[in-house]
Amino acid sequence: MRASLQYRIGRFLIYLIFKILFGLRIAGVSNIPEKGPVIIAPNHRSNYDPPLAGCCVDKREIYYFAKKDLFVTKPYAWLLKSVNVIPVDVKTPGIGSLRKFVSLLKKGKAVMLFPEGTRSKTNEYLKAQPGVGFLSIRTKAPIVPTLIEGTHESMLGHFFRISPLRVTFGDPIYPETGGRGSENARKLSERILDEVKGMA
Repeated sequence: MRASLQYRIGRFLIYLIFKILFGLRIAGVSNIPEKGPVIIAPNHRSNYDPPLAGCCVDKREIYYFAKKDLFVTKPYAWLLKSVNVIPVDVKTPGIGSLRKFVSLLKKGKAVMLFPEGTRSKTNEYLKAQPGVGFLSIRTKAPIVPTLIEGTHESMLGHFFRISPLRVTFGDPIYPETGGRGSENARKLSERILDEVKGMA
């Protein structure tokens, strides 16, 4: 199903911002299935990671969450909402967030969720959380490990500092058939994060 005009315009504007200001480079986008449910699972270093990874995908309409603090200015808030970014309170995210993703995936949509669960402020990988694994096992959706490079360095300096950004999409990984326990979900999330690390 073709994305809405608002989504296509918002995605393209965000893409231009990252391309012009930070020299965005993209690889492996063809690894993302063009149809059916899929979870895009990047590492997380900056508040800009969700729209950055999302704008790289031009053949799927992606849904993802971002902390509500990003919706501080009306123009940027419009851009985020136009590309299906849903604001959440990171202090009390609740199980409702995952349920929303389950619903979207069962409808064959593409969603984005970070294996680490939250942003690393040190540029070091955090411990994998079970969320990504849980969603994949629950919905049978493949997971695309995604490596984001450069956002930590780019955002440390002033806004127009040029530090190339790179987004690389790996091969999709499918959940194994079997139990749905929390241990299986955690192991799958850990596997995804290991794949992301191996792409660096």
